This record gives sequence, C-alpha cells and structure tokens, in this order.
Amino acid sequence: MMRSNSLKSGDVLRIVRRWADSFKTESAAARSVGIARQTLNEMTNGKKPFSERVLSAAGIKRIQPPAEYYLMDEI
Repeated sequence: MMRSNSLKSGDVLRIVRRWADSFKTESAAARSVGIARQTLNEMTNGKKPFSERVLSAAGIKRIQPPAEYYLMDEI
C-alpha cells in the first residue's frame, strides 16, 4: 500500500541535495550529521543509500513496511 504523501527516490534525492546546499560547503553539511564528506557525496551521487541521520536532517522519515512471517513449510 502506498501512502498518499510517500516520496519517490528522485524526490528524496532532490530534498537531500537542497538540504546539503543550504550549507556553505558539502563538508559542513556532512559534519552537521557526523559523517565524512566523501560519504555524503557517495549518498547524493547514488553510490550509497541515504542514512537515517541524513534523511532526518533533511526532514524525511523512512517508514519500513511491517515484517511478514511465514512457516517454513509454506515457502
């Protein structure tokens, strides 16, 4: 089920980049969330997934779907 206000990956990237651009440098943005500049760069270039810290700083909350459980006999 998709929520009516859910974001697509392009929207998330745009919001995170706008957040990072609000700092004087990429290093300052990375320092504000306690990560290396290289790590933030890899995230904004799609080489690594966004961390919860970066998403939270950009004002985004990731909601994981509920876990599903199955009996081994039925798989």
